[in-house]
Amino acid sequence: MAFRKPITTLGGLMWWQNIKQDMYFLMQHKVGLPLWPYKYRILLRENRMEIANSNDLQDIELDWEYLQVHAVPQLNQKIDLGAINPVDTMTVLAGVLKILVL
Repeated sequence: MAFRKPITTLGGLMWWQNIKQDMYFLMQHKVGLPLWPYKYRILLRENRMEIANSNDLQDIELDWEYLQVHAVPQLNQKIDLGAINPVDTMTVLAGVLKILVL
């Protein structure tokens, strides 16, 4: 897998064709003239930052599946502060205060 810290596409959006897309990601294939070191890439839909690339279609498909299984469920989860048990919160707070007072 060629995952990496999201980087800018450097304005190279017009040299790519979308292969797959969903609510969070775009998979693209290079179709233009400029030389790029890879043929396929996955972008974050929100800000068009590149997060994966490959020269092999099978590799980028595996990356896509990995993102669908591992990243999308976490993106769909919402943090519900009401779901935190207040008793547990008070226990943790009491422990922190105890350490600070010492």
